[in-house]
Amino acid sequence: MITDGPYADTKEVFAGYYIVEEDDLDSVIDIVRAIPAARLGGAVEVRPVDE
Repeated sequence: MITDGPYADTKEVFAGYYIVEEDDLDSVIDIVRAIPAARLGGAVEVRPVDE
């Protein structure tokens, strides 16, 4: 038997992504609050992206 690991497949938990350019974390959090997944009890991960 071959498996891809003891973790959830991305297709099961990954619904899309947003790339937002803002000056500070507070501005990003305001934007995240408008995402339907965040408003309806889902999880949203915020992380920096290096250029």
